[in-house]
Amino acid sequence: MTQAKIRAPAERSLPSPTAIMFTFMLAATIGGFGWLTSALTDPAALPIRKVMVEGEFTHLVPDVLQEAVASSVNAGFFALDVTRIRRHLLDEPWIREATIRRVWPDALHVRVVEQTPVARWGRLAMLNEVGDIFAPSVDLIPTDLVQLNGPIGSEVEVLRKYYFLSGELAAVGIDIAVLQLSARYAWTLTTAGGKNIVLGRRELGQRLQRFLFGYQHGLSKAWPSVGHVDLRYTNGFAVGQRTPQADNG
Repeated sequence: MTQAKIRAPAERSLPSPTAIMFTFMLAATIGGFGWLTSALTDPAALPIRKVMVEGEFTHLVPDVLQEAVASSVNAGFFALDVTRIRRHLLDEPWIREATIRRVWPDALHVRVVEQTPVARWGRLAMLNEVGDIFAPSVDLIPTDLVQLNGPIGSEVEVLRKYYFLSGELAAVGIDIAVLQLSARYAWTLTTAGGKNIVLGRRELGQRLQRFLFGYQHGLSKAWPSVGHVDLRYTNGFAVGQRTPQADNG
């Protein structure tokens, strides 16, 4: 007689605690990435509620800048394009530099560096202290700044020459009102008293020293009646008297 063998059912092993924890953490990580992706792509997620503007202001109004930044915010904390907002701020001529950073969880911190005008450039623009051109509204250009003129691309050279010449002339009490570099790269300046000094294109340092020597040894006494000085001579300079029209003006 054949005997049937009865097999006991196989025991099922339960998942280990480590496997359960791993699965849980994997699911949580995937869920977290999903939430983060949603936050990065959803303009409404974590909206910006505060804008803080910082800087030293003379020509700009912080409240106006704050409103300009706030009106440019079109996305949430993660999705906001701060580079675009920075470019928008730099469209304002009086802003030299701007940095924007997010402050968790709902704020923007904006730091602005304002332009420092040191000279007028042409009729419609100004130069800052390193020779960069910026052009605000013409009615906002200060009229008490020195006037610098020159060919396009010569801004830094003209500004440096102004610093040099003004420093030398200040030693004898002469202030520069206008410094001009012509298309042929010849230099002419006008003093605050309306006197023209022609320096030419070469040997500016030597020519200026000859003038200063002559000024300190007699020319200063006749200076009120001088109209112009031409320094384009090898061993001296020419002096012209002020015209009657200039005296009347």
